Amino acid sequence: MESDVDPIEWSRRRWQQGRQPDAERFAAMAAILRTHQTVCAGLDRALKDYDISRTAYLILSTLYVSRQSSLRLGQISKHLMVHPTTITLAIDQLEKRGLVTRGPDPSDRRTIMATLTKKGTQALEDANRGLADVGYGLDGVTESLAITLTEILRQVRERLGDS
Repeated sequence: MESDVDPIEWSRRRWQQGRQPDAERFAAMAAILRTHQTVCAGLDRALKDYDISRTAYLILSTLYVSRQSSLRLGQISKHLMVHPTTITLAIDQLEKRGLVTRGPDPSDRRTIMATLTKKGTQALEDANRGLADVGYGLDGVTESLAITLTEILRQVRERLGDS
């Protein structure tokens, strides 16, 4: 691959040369996945300073923006599109650190709720300051481009059935 050629454009051209189907959607898929990996790597580097995994950060963030900073574990799993077992393991770790509490749902005692603690809120706010310094993994992306990107991805997600 030539060093001055965008890797996605290079892949798209090679896909077409190989007479593979739907080169434009192949390139879009590859661009999304490559961007995902790049953003995740930036987040992981920044979160390391706060001893918080990406999954733990996303759980804390999800609880923070929820009503009363509390959600059922199944709701967290569905919202983050993460397997319930992964959520349970992450909640175990967060609970041991005093960042969340776990208890029965008052409306259905068979269901477990996770609730953000004051210590969890503080840990999230500390991590947010560090993540904001690196643009939440999008360092170098302008606010205008971030708004455009969010809108484009909303349209894509809608067409894919993510509502």
